[in-house]
Amino acid sequence: MDLALPPPDQVILATGAGLVSILKPLFPDATVVTDLSQLDTVLKSSGQRSIRLISVGFGHIIPAWMLDLCSAGAINFHPATPDYPGSASNHLALYEGAQRFGVTAHITTAAVDAGPILAVRYFDIPPGIGHRSLDELTFPCLLSLVGELAPCFYGHRPFPPRPSQSWRGPARRRSDILLLAQITPDMPPTEQRRRWQAFHEGPDSILTYTQAGHRQPYSAGGRTRGWVDGIIGNSIHGWAYDPGRPPVTVRIEVDGRPFRNLLADEYRGDVAAAGQGDGLCGFSIKTSDLPTGAERIDFLIPSDEWCRIPGAPLTLPA
Repeated sequence: MDLALPPPDQVILATGAGLVSILKPLFPDATVVTDLSQLDTVLKSSGQRSIRLISVGFGHIIPAWMLDLCSAGAINFHPATPDYPGSASNHLALYEGAQRFGVTAHITTAAVDAGPILAVRYFDIPPGIGHRSLDELTFPCLLSLVGELAPCFYGHRPFPPRPSQSWRGPARRRSDILLLAQITPDMPPTEQRRRWQAFHEGPDSILTYTQAGHRQPYSAGGRTRGWVDGIIGNSIHGWAYDPGRPPVTVRIEVDGRPFRNLLADEYRGDVAAAGQGDGLCGFSIKTSDLPTGAERIDFLIPSDEWCRIPGAPLTLPA
C-alpha cells in the first residue's frame, strides 16, 4: 500500500460493540460497524467513494473481497508485537517467557496478521503476571497507538517511517492454543509451570488437565481448601477441594524442588461428612516413592502462585 495516498472519501471503523464509545472520539466522522453483516452493507452502498477501513478489536476475519472494496487501504491494530501473529498472543508471550510485549498496526491482507507493518509499540512485562493482567497492560498501549495514527488515516499528516520489524512465522490458530493449554501428569514440572503461567489466570481459564485420557478443567485457585494430615502408616495423606472445579491438582515439592503432581480424587468420607463436596478430594503418596534422602516435603495448590496447603510442609523422620 502506498502510504502517501490522498485522504479517503470515507473511513469505516470496524470494532467490537464495547469499544465504540472509546474509539469514536478518535474517528468522529467514521462509519462504525461491529460485525461483518454491517460491514457488508456499508461497503456495498459506498458507490465510487474511496474507502479506508480501520479495524480495532473487531473479532472477525475480513474476507478478501471486502478488502478489495477498500480502495484507500485497510489497516488493523493487532494486540501483540509482530512476534505473535494470530490468536491468543498474550498466552504465547507468557509461555515463551517474553520480557516485553506490545501492539502492532499493519496493512490488513487476506492472510491473517501478515500485511506490511506500519508501527509497533512495546512495553515491559512485569514478572509473574498472568494473561489477564497482560491484557490490562496491552489495552492502553493499543489505544495510545490508535490515537497517534488516527490523523494519518484521514490524511491530516503523513504516516511515520515504516519500522524494520517483520512478522515471526504464520498466525497461530485457536486450535494451536488449545493444544498448548493442556497439562498432563507426565510433563516435566518446568513445562507444567510454563503452561500454568500462560493460561491459569481468571475463572474463565481454558487450562485443562488430562489424565488417563480424561480431560477436565484445571482447578482455578483462590477457592481451594485443604489439609495435609501427615504420615499415616507408610503414606502421606491429605485433601484439597475446590467447590468450583474439582478435582484439584496438588504439587509435591521435595527439599524445595518440584517432584510430582497428584490429582486429589481419592474418596474421603470424613471430608464429605464435613460438607466439602462429594468427598472425592483426597490424595496420598507412599514415603517409599519419595527420593532417597528426602527430608522436607511440601504440598502446594494452584492460586495466583502455588500456595502451600495448611499442614505442610512435613519433615520426614530420619
